[in-house]
Amino acid sequence: MPNAIVRLRADHGNLEALVQLLASRPAAGVEPGTADIELLVDALYYLTNFPDVSHHPLEDRIVERLRKKDALPPGFGDEIEAQHATLARQGADLMRDLESAARGETMSWELVGANVRLYAERLRHNMAVEELVLFPAAVRFLDDGDWRTIDRASEPRQQDPLFPAPAQDRFVQLHRVIVAEANCGCGDEST
Repeated sequence: MPNAIVRLRADHGNLEALVQLLASRPAAGVEPGTADIELLVDALYYLTNFPDVSHHPLEDRIVERLRKKDALPPGFGDEIEAQHATLARQGADLMRDLESAARGETMSWELVGANVRLYAERLRHNMAVEELVLFPAAVRFLDDGDWRTIDRASEPRQQDPLFPAPAQDRFVQLHRVIVAEANCGCGDEST
């Protein structure tokens, strides 16, 4: 299996643990405590600074190569790229809304909570579609030359700041919470 697909699948496993965390916080109508706000800020910062910057662009390059080979269902590449754009836009909007709610401005915690859970479900859906269609098509239709082209366009690949352990300083607490909630005994490895 190509290294890019192995990395993307590992990223998806890690992102799924983060999606689980986002889906469980904050509870509707309940103002989160400081620790939960900090976790949400760190989670959203991570999502807008790693998957949006490194992970999704790699998948978009795979889509581009598969389009050149006419190896995707009609409209599928556009759908994946639209999902990535929506996730990037919604992640940035959530950071703004979280700040507004924390300052007691125009955004309610209830609405922030609903939008965080919607974002988590969109990310989960995006990963499922990629696992079901994009990755199998890439393994089947892309050759060594395609993978070299994709890898060259992906260099240098940003190191994941959250997974595997040890996480970068900013994400140590977030990593601990994900590991504890996953109850996986994976504190020293990716989830």
